[in-house]
Amino acid sequence: MPFEPGVQTLSRMRRVRVLGVLLVCLGCKREGLPPIHESPPPVPDVDGGTPPNVDAGPPPPTFDPHRIGGMGAGPWGTASLTVYGSAQGLLEAPLSASVDETENLWVVTNRALYLLQPGAHNFRRYTAQDGLHVGPGFTDPPDFTWVEGGAKNECFVGYYFHDTHDPPDKDAHTANDPYAHRGKMDQVLLRSDGTLEARFYDLHNSPPSGFYYETREVTSMVYDHFQHPGNLYVGSNHGVTRVIPAKWRLPQTPAEQAWPGGVEKEWYADHVHPMVCRGGPCDPNYATRSVTFGDWFGLALGPDGRLWMGGLTSAGALGYREALDDWIKDWGSFNPFDPAFGDPYPGHPPVFNPPVEGDPVNIRAVAVTPDGMVWFASGEAEAWRGPTYGMASWDGHNFAYLDPTRLGALEYNILEMKALPDGRLVLGFPTTGLLVWKPGEPAGHRLTVREGLPGEHIRRLSLDLMHQPPLLLVPTDGGLLVLRDVP
Repeated sequence: MPFEPGVQTLSRMRRVRVLGVLLVCLGCKREGLPPIHESPPPVPDVDGGTPPNVDAGPPPPTFDPHRIGGMGAGPWGTASLTVYGSAQGLLEAPLSASVDETENLWVVTNRALYLLQPGAHNFRRYTAQDGLHVGPGFTDPPDFTWVEGGAKNECFVGYYFHDTHDPPDKDAHTANDPYAHRGKMDQVLLRSDGTLEARFYDLHNSPPSGFYYETREVTSMVYDHFQHPGNLYVGSNHGVTRVIPAKWRLPQTPAEQAWPGGVEKEWYADHVHPMVCRGGPCDPNYATRSVTFGDWFGLALGPDGRLWMGGLTSAGALGYREALDDWIKDWGSFNPFDPAFGDPYPGHPPVFNPPVEGDPVNIRAVAVTPDGMVWFASGEAEAWRGPTYGMASWDGHNFAYLDPTRLGALEYNILEMKALPDGRLVLGFPTTGLLVWKPGEPAGHRLTVREGLPGEHIRRLSLDLMHQPPLLLVPTDGGLLVLRDVP
């Protein structure tokens, strides 16, 4: 479906049958509520205390972004469905969308970063002219890959640059690679006048070596608002990096400038990756079979604090460690993967079983339902990545496998997957919209343009749990859908 303008808000999505009438609900105000993150002070008596017998009425609402549902309904109204399009200044089809802790709605397309602030009726558009490290000299088309909302007035923008191992080069992925500093990520801070401060994160191997620049394309992000607020996890073509953006700073003293790695270790740790071996089981010291991993499109934080990751050939989970140095020590018994799947991890079978061990299985998404079940979805958007394998669930001991077409999907190829708070899964497909399925039921139901989607080519899904009801953000080829009540 071509990209069309318009905004649509409907009270019950099940009743939607015609898309000809679009009801605008942009920048809905919080009538009668105090400003966000603020509460009125108590009324003091003459001694400066608070009168004990004054009935001040019910306490004012509080807005806590670090508690699930702690920010209330938000500034978008409570309509079940809202669609944002070019009529609101979103000039290209969205790729990814997210909300920060000031309730800014951030969107990226393949051409720009967009911002819709609370109370605003139109998006503001930002490009390289506004300081973003994107375009010629920085990235390759499609340039943008992801946006993730962070703390107040903050987002993180992921970029694309081709993997310099193709074609192979002896200096690829090292400090001597002419493209060592391409792609990667910006931390974007919104100033009070609406302009941006964009800090380029030139992710590379953590000190002490710091010699390897293996990250090019950002494939996924998770910002932790609830369990360990302020931690950002970045999946890429190579590994998974952990960042504490609030601690970011540049080297200042002569000693720090002489060894910038000492400062970098304060705010990021790069990187981790479960792996398998090409062509069969890994041999001792990996003498004859090389390891393979990468393309970490699937990231999900579990309710127990583990970060689950799924990539081109392998998957695993890593527990939280406060110190950045400790978090990436995934060898031995210090902070091992818990678990990692396939050889060389004894006792844990691979998630999917390709014809030859180590072949791509294209884990495109990972989700954890409230009961602790971990779900993996296999999908690909580029043919070179190889075949897809449907869905797998992990109960902590065994895998079970499902064919999404037997659940009502029209496609086997799953690009996106999110777990809703009620335990249902939402699956996104390249050409046929969404499938909503409750595990244990024989089939799910599809959501398409007939049910209000602006398009059926699903891009990168995002689930905002800071608000109640939560927001499922669904970028499509026809516009951005915001769902408050998933049918």
